Amino acid sequence: MLYSLPEITNYLNCPIMIFFRVIILELLLLVTFAASGQKKDVTIRIVQEETVITAGTEQHSITLEKKSFKIQVLLQNIKGVYAFASMSDSLYRLADNAPVPGFADLPEMTMAEEQYNKEKELIINNEGWAYWFYNPQLPWHRFNKKLILLDSGRVVGSKSVRQLYLLPKRHTVKLKDNYQPLYLFFVAVEEDTDGKPLKELLRRKIKIEWRDED
Repeated sequence: MLYSLPEITNYLNCPIMIFFRVIILELLLLVTFAASGQKKDVTIRIVQEETVITAGTEQHSITLEKKSFKIQVLLQNIKGVYAFASMSDSLYRLADNAPVPGFADLPEMTMAEEQYNKEKELIINNEGWAYWFYNPQLPWHRFNKKLILLDSGRVVGSKSVRQLYLLPKRHTVKLKDNYQPLYLFFVAVEEDTDGKPLKELLRRKIKIEWRDED
């Protein structure tokens, strides 16, 4: 049976069809918002006074004064990020498509850090990783004590750094006394139910060089 154009138009504009069209549109919008809200992402920023540098997908080299700075981490629908801080450029030079050494064992290579970053220090080690995370079920974390909770599963944590703890030597160095470049490597992962890394989500690399204060 063939219908004329006016008959089809009337059918599509009848109350029951309008109702179903509205429902379908609302469902599509809900799916869109849910998909965007569940996006997993990590943003890394280096902040020193009025200077703010966001780490991109490429190698990033910056220059800071030899005084306190912050590593600011925005976690979006992801529990945490692995951080590697070293005076060696071995991971910094790692090709973008090369696997992270020991990727499957990252949880076992994580170093213990004090709660709430009380000493305002960054652990320097050529083998171990830090894991900076936020878990609302735990009464502690490894960022500065104050977190910023946003919407859509986002949280911002800051790691203030005023000194470096050289783990192999068990020695603390103030930033004003450090003359070596600092290499930071961050990797976010997809985990299984036991917390084991399944795949890499993103990586960020930053080289920090220093200049004396004016």
